Amino acid sequence: MKKLICFFLAALAIVGCQPPSQPTPEPPKYDAAKIAYEKNLATIKAAIKAFENENLEEFGRYVSDSVAYYPASYGSKKSTKEDWKNLLGFYISEFDSIRLAQPLFLPGIDSVTHKPDGSVRYYGSWVSRHKFGVKTKVAFYGVYEFDDNNKVIYAQDFFDVGGLLNAIAPKKK
Repeated sequence: MKKLICFFLAALAIVGCQPPSQPTPEPPKYDAAKIAYEKNLATIKAAIKAFENENLEEFGRYVSDSVAYYPASYGSKKSTKEDWKNLLGFYISEFDSIRLAQPLFLPGIDSVTHKPDGSVRYYGSWVSRHKFGVKTKVAFYGVYEFDDNNKVIYAQDFFDVGGLLNAIAPKKK
């Protein structure tokens, strides 16, 4: 027992004489991509709010003049800022009470490194009432990239445009 106590005290002395280990540095709370994402997220939320409020001029403030916009419709090609605003104007003229329901906003990632890059993507459902009285709810996904001024420079929307148009089409008897 005496040897065990001596061994324990010797081990304690050896451990106690070791220099303290260096603490592992904590990663920065916010890195550049996180900061960019939060600024860009604010831009997307403001653009959505402007669209919901039917204010396309305000919506345009969040979009670069040189944006590359890819709408969801079949066969669509790269479109301009004015094309995007005109398309949104069509929805505003055809539908009332357009609202984004249950949005889930997520950071985008670089396709090569798979690390956050400041871009924004979101899922949700756009709900509205067509001017013929048909209630609509369309599942939506969109991806958005931004310039250094937090304006959208690339946008691509994904949703069932054909299904939406079929839902509001007059029914044949």
